[in-house]
Parts: sequence; C-alpha cells; structure tokens
Amino acid sequence: MPRSIVLAALAVFFCVGGFWQPYDPDRVDMLARHSGMTASHLLGTDHLGRDLLSRIMAGGWRTACVILSVGAIGFCAGTLLGTAAAVLGGWREKVILRFCEFFIMVPTLIVALTAAAIFGLSPLSAGLALGLAGVGPHALLAHSLSQRVLGQPFMLAARSLGVAPARMITRHLLPNTLPLMFAYVGNQAGLAAVAYASLAFIGLGADPSKPDWGSMLFEYRVFIFDHPMLMVWPGTAVAMTVSVMNRVFDDGQE
Repeated sequence: MPRSIVLAALAVFFCVGGFWQPYDPDRVDMLARHSGMTASHLLGTDHLGRDLLSRIMAGGWRTACVILSVGAIGFCAGTLLGTAAAVLGGWREKVILRFCEFFIMVPTLIVALTAAAIFGLSPLSAGLALGLAGVGPHALLAHSLSQRVLGQPFMLAARSLGVAPARMITRHLLPNTLPLMFAYVGNQAGLAAVAYASLAFIGLGADPSKPDWGSMLFEYRVFIFDHPMLMVWPGTAVAMTVSVMNRVFDDGQE
C-alpha cells in the first residue's frame, strides 16, 4: 500500500476521533462492563462499561494535537536558530549553539512539570514541553545542514556576486535544507507519540478526566491478568502510530 495512503488513513482516524466517536468516551454503563468484542462495542468495554473504541479515538485526536505542536515548535524554532547560527558565524554562532544545547541538557520531565504548572494538564502543556525539548536537536541538525550547503560552489558564487543574505537564504539555502528537516520532523513524530503516552502514564500533560492512550494504560494496568485486552488496545494504538510514522518517513528518504 502506498505510504501516502497509509499516512492519510492515520490522519483521517485522528481527525474523525476529534469530532465523532460511536459513544461518549466517558459514558459509564456498569451493566456492560467487560463486555468483550461485540457488534455494539467493537473493541469491548472497560471496568466502568465505557466503550474502548470511543476512548481510543478521542485519545488519538489528543495525541495528534501533541504531535503537531511538537513538530511545529521543534521545526520552526530549530530551523530558525540552526540556520541563523550557520549564517552568522563567529561568536554569535557559538552563543546560539550553546543556547540550543541548553534545551538538550534540561530533562524533559522538568520542562513538563513547569509547563503543567503554568498551563495545566493538557495536550498544550505536553506539546510545549516536548517541543521545547526537541528544539536543540532540530537546531543542531539545521546548523549542520546549513554549513554543508554554505560550503557548496553555488553558494560561494552567490556570495561573490553580492547576492543579498536574505535572498541567498530563501532562494538557495532553505530549499536545500528544508526537505531533510521535514523528513527528520516526520521521524520524530513517532517518538513524540511515545513521549506523550509516557507523560500521560505518569500523570503529566494529560487531564485524568480525559481519555489518553498513556493514561488508559495506567488506569487499566490492574487488569493486565484478568482483562489484558484493556491494555492491548491502547498499546497497539501507540505502536501502530509509531510504526506508520517511521515507515512512511523512513521510506521517504530512500
């Protein structure tokens, strides 16, 4: 199956989950608890009779919001800082790179705690924390790619002809670095999904009253032996998302 179709199918699943679910994800029906896979509940129900498919769909939308925010923050800030460092050079390059390395040294958990304290438990706080944690690696990659392009003969010729720096960056530098940066962002999307599930599992970046794949794994962990499918479905959702992201963007670089 073409990778574009697979990625589109995943995007449709995320989008549909944000606006429609078969049942209210928080609807409690004690008479239908642990129903198993039936025509009414395709993935079964949990210990409170809540529909698992509906909860996974709602959690998928929240995960998609985090993936998009992480990619946007890391890509925009990282590309800007890394490209600026390579173009400016000298002491300004060193200052920018040291600043970017700061984001790598600070543990993501500390950033997540700070974001949760400021913005509350939501995908916004988790996306901000994970996005800031990704600024450093994105910036270092953008810096490395920019330096390589700046050393090419056509760039040296543009400089010798007196091409304005802004025009040189937009017409020659960024078109040669952005494709690889986009591929890197895509590869990191799967890691962002895992990181968000991990934060939700420990209660950071996720509202306990809302369904999230990580928080579902935490809530259902006590049923791992009696009703293991409660953990299988959200775990499979995380694994499938990571697999699709990695497969699509890894193939895109071949």
